[in-house]
Amino acid sequence: MNIFIPYEFTTWNDYIREERANLYKANHIKQSEKQIIQLLVKKKYRGKYPVTLTVRPHFKNKRRDLDNFRIKGLIDGLVCAGVIRNDNLNNINKIILEAVFSDEEGVEIEIRESEEDGRAQNVCENDYRQ
Repeated sequence: MNIFIPYEFTTWNDYIREERANLYKANHIKQSEKQIIQLLVKKKYRGKYPVTLTVRPHFKNKRRDLDNFRIKGLIDGLVCAGVIRNDNLNNINKIILEAVFSDEEGVEIEIRESEEDGRAQNVCENDYRQ
């Protein structure tokens, strides 16, 4: 299932700046983002859980930082809108963040059933215990 939300979400840097100035302002940002998703997204995921979310923010150029894209409000909004049932590890076990370069402002979200590959266990055994 693919969704496109034509909205530029608040970056981590801006969110933290607002939070330092006023704790209530940061919560207002999160609540506003959730409401925007509820208004714009009408699709519901009907597949099996757990899912993998692939989040593709659209950038006009390479001057922005991918790690500054804040997905917390986005995922909470998907839950609030009923697109996915919950954001815990029983329901979402992988999140992929990929940049897209485009003149179109917004974010694409792909929701698909996760594949059971046991890769997380192998990573621990192979990469961290050398």
